[in-house]
Amino acid sequence: MSHVVQETYRGWEITIRCSHIASKIHPRKYAAIAEAELQPGQNPSEWVDPRMQVLSTGGRSFQSGEICINALLDETRQLIDALRK
Repeated sequence: MSHVVQETYRGWEITIRCSHIASKIHPRKYAAIAEAELQPGQNPSEWVDPRMQVLSTGGRSFQSGEICINALLDETRQLIDALRK
């Protein structure tokens, strides 16, 4: 089952899709992908790179969907903070 979480942060719309990793070895593991897109009406010149940003958990997996989402949400917020001019 996949969980989708959306949040607005500093003029960016963040969407996180967290999914269960099907594995016989690790039956309770989750991974996610985040997309952050500058909202309409925001000034792109206020950002180092106003293009859509995509992050993932990469090779990492987490024990629950909630932990997975929170980790990637924190990383996405850090990226947005770093993109501010």
